[in-house]
Amino acid sequence: MNKLLSTLVIVLVLVGVLVGVKHFLAPKKAVINLQMARAKGNPDARVKIVEFVDFQCPACAYGIKYLKTFFDQHPNDLYLQVRYFPLTNMHHHAMISALYSECASRQGKFWELDDLMIPDQSQWAQLINPEPVFQSMAVQVGINMDQLNTCLASDDARRVINDEKSLGQTLGIVSTPTYFINNKMVVGTKSLQDELKTYFPN
Repeated sequence: MNKLLSTLVIVLVLVGVLVGVKHFLAPKKAVINLQMARAKGNPDARVKIVEFVDFQCPACAYGIKYLKTFFDQHPNDLYLQVRYFPLTNMHHHAMISALYSECASRQGKFWELDDLMIPDQSQWAQLINPEPVFQSMAVQVGINMDQLNTCLASDDARRVINDEKSLGQTLGIVSTPTYFINNKMVVGTKSLQDELKTYFPN
């Protein structure tokens, strides 16, 4: 009887472990997929950059443009992942611009929307409601508008953005843009340029 009870306990423990592992891996895989939609470059590159960004931040716009040029010059030597850090206390459109970016990323259009949003930042940042501009940009890059609007209305995209901002705060981030270059924190575009020069002196 004791042997049967022991066997039953072991089986139940193993089932519990398997269920727990499955539960742990499933959300992790989903997060990885969402993050990969906001990554570009060579995953095996010698320089890996994680960028925490507020899309309404002027310095972030400059940094994004600078990195885009840098990527053109060193396409195989860089890998960039973008994370959200909307400064909602400073920028009224920080969250909505992040939401459009996140919803675009779920259709594989993050970088395409980014290429329109950033150059026009000074224009839409002054608007009371920038959504008509973002909607127009979404149409231009071929985003499915029904899926986009469903995503915008859901809580999931906002949760991802807030989770990434919370992660940034635990890492000590207080301003944007903040970069982690090969795990070293670098704050601001001037520091970004200086740090990259240590890897690419010419």
